[in-house]
Amino acid sequence: MRASRQVTAAIVIFFLASLTAAADRRRAVGLQPSHSVIAVGQEYRVAATPDSPWLESVAVAVGPSSGIVLWTEDGPKAGEASIRFARIATDGRPIDTTGKPLLETGHYQRHVAIDAFRDLFVAAWCDTTAGKQQIVAILLDANGHTMTPAPAIVADNIATVQPIVGVTCADAGCLVSWGGNGSDGQVSIGTVNAQLLSATASANNSVLLLAPKGIGSGIGTDNANFATAYAEPATYGQSGAFVARFISPAGTTSEVDLLQSSSNQIGSTWMAWDGRQWLVLMLDLTTSGQLAQEFRFMRIDSSGHPLGAPAPALLDSAGVPLLCPWVPDVFLYDLQNRRAVWDGRRFLAFTQHAIVRVGTDGRIVDRVATDDYFPRSYALSVFSAKNGRTIVAYSRDTAVAIRAIEDLP
Repeated sequence: MRASRQVTAAIVIFFLASLTAAADRRRAVGLQPSHSVIAVGQEYRVAATPDSPWLESVAVAVGPSSGIVLWTEDGPKAGEASIRFARIATDGRPIDTTGKPLLETGHYQRHVAIDAFRDLFVAAWCDTTAGKQQIVAILLDANGHTMTPAPAIVADNIATVQPIVGVTCADAGCLVSWGGNGSDGQVSIGTVNAQLLSATASANNSVLLLAPKGIGSGIGTDNANFATAYAEPATYGQSGAFVARFISPAGTTSEVDLLQSSSNQIGSTWMAWDGRQWLVLMLDLTTSGQLAQEFRFMRIDSSGHPLGAPAPALLDSAGVPLLCPWVPDVFLYDLQNRRAVWDGRRFLAFTQHAIVRVGTDGRIVDRVATDDYFPRSYALSVFSAKNGRTIVAYSRDTAVAIRAIEDLP
């Protein structure tokens, strides 16, 4: 077990005070009896022209009274791109039938992310001007209006890449992370970094390294702290130690080994908290017999100690297409930060072809095939309102689509 180590971090966090002021190989465990079912609601559409249904971003978050969906659109000239938004009701119904510009900066904007902070929202994205890449964030009200005259610079001049961005909010504030490279319709693998911004912190403080490799290391929160997990590099097809990292609002981190090593290659990870435990969802690559992707999960307590079976359980597995773009590693690193959420009653894990419900005992409750509901697109965002409802937003060729997933008695 790795000893906890305290590290002073400059992670991006907006403290409450300052914010207020401004089918294949199937599962390895059996289905369990359930007293409720999940129902995928009808698709609502907001007229839009997303810049790409594949590699660019859509993001959604819902507050107490309404929600906001964001996406990026190409401008009239080559190389132009801007962020659009639409308001939605808490059940996913659009309040706005078309998108509105979020912020008219004239800059090239990419890879947007958003999370709810009480009755406000924090949005973050990659902003490009004169060849310089910046990570910026801004506070929005429930109507999508900006509450500051300009975005806060989270990370300045981060070389020439266009990293994928994530934002996760807790009771005390929000954590903004970025990693990898989504430039020019490609996906390359890189480190995952984060920062916090408080009433006393400077945007020029040092960056916290969250994961040495990957762009989809999803960050979860227990409303007091943040957590993420990552696999240390080893050889191709295998991973070294699988590590959970906990991040406090005070700017310190601690690490715990969850697995000493893995016979598979672990890529993206996601974490969700149910009030007592974490669900850790991971996407790995196995090269034994055939090249395949596997979704696995494990449970850990608030201190990082594994619960239940020591080995991660298998949720879903599918063969990797033969025509892999670039290298199979690309399939390990998902562009979005959320694929595991706690809906207030069950964990929902979004695999490639299904929504899998996982109980608090770590056993699979049931699953719903989603190939008829969602397009096979990287541009998919999942947000849980913690009341048995989960909102999913994704891109279409001529629209941004929203669906609500309900946990019904």
